[in-house]
This record gives sequence, structure tokens and C-alpha cells, in this order.
Amino acid sequence: MDIRTILAPVDFSTCSLLATRQAASLASRLGARLILLHVSEIPAGMKPRTRLVLGGTEQSASGYVTHDVETRLEPFLAVARELKVPAEALPRVGPVVKTILETAEDTRADLIFMGTHGRSGLARVMLGSVAESVLHEARVPVMLVRRETRPECARESCDWCPHTGTSEAEDRLADEAQG
Repeated sequence: MDIRTILAPVDFSTCSLLATRQAASLASRLGARLILLHVSEIPAGMKPRTRLVLGGTEQSASGYVTHDVETRLEPFLAVARELKVPAEALPRVGPVVKTILETAEDTRADLIFMGTHGRSGLARVMLGSVAESVLHEARVPVMLVRRETRPECARESCDWCPHTGTSEAEDRLADEAQG
């Protein structure tokens, strides 16, 4: 199998940054390009084109989160640049699993490389598993990397990691939608 394009969905967690470093390293060894993807979901009851005034500027809900995501993806791109890997950032808005799968097809990705928090039991039932859904539905190979411990975390796994996988703009948008 010839791998020329690696799609790496990221959620801004420490685990995701570590997975990005591993994806960039693999891309470097294979001579592949790396596409870093973050998918934002618009809160229920709000449409992506909903006009908002947040931070003194009027823009669409999707434009608001996309701008924030572009900024937040910069450290992930820096990891790829360190390893001299051609990389691009793709902020997208939509249902997370469906958007990852569609982006894999649109970019003709040969591999989806994802970090996983490795949740199990009740945490997995409550929070679901994006990685598991992508693994079962993808039309290309999926490589999952689990980080057992984070350097700054005293826990032995990410089972109860408080990180939600959203950016600050996505959190503010959700707060705005709730009133």
C-alpha cells in the first residue's frame, strides 16, 4: 500500500498533540503529506449560517468557530513543520464522525491516523467513541494510537479526562445557544 496522504483528526487535547507528533513522524518516514482536521459541531437548534455578534463582530456561527480553530491548529502544524512534513489544517463544521469520513474521501486520504483517549466501560457508554466509529465505518485503513498517561496528568489513563474536544469558541457558542 502506497501512503501519500494521512488524515489526522485532532481535538486539541494533549493526547491529540502527541498523536500528531506520531502522525507527522510516520508521514516523514513515508514521504506523505499530513492533513490536520478539527471538526466543530454547531449546538443543536442553531444553524451554521446563524448570524451572531460575539466579541464585537458579527459573523456566522460556523465562521466564528472556524476562525478560532484555524488559530488553535497552529501548534499542530508547527509539529509537522519541525519534521519538515508538508501539512495543512482543515477546520470543518458538521457531525464529527460523518465529517471525518467525508474529509477522508474528499482529500483522498490513504490512512486516517487518530489518537484515542482509550475510554472504556461507563465512560465509553456515556461519551461514545469517535475513534471506534471511524474505525468501523472508514473505507481506508485507520491507525489508532492510545496514550496511557499524559505527563501532566496524575491519572493512569484518559478514562475520565475532562477535555471535551472542543475549542473555546465552540464552548462560547454552546453557551450562547443555551441563553
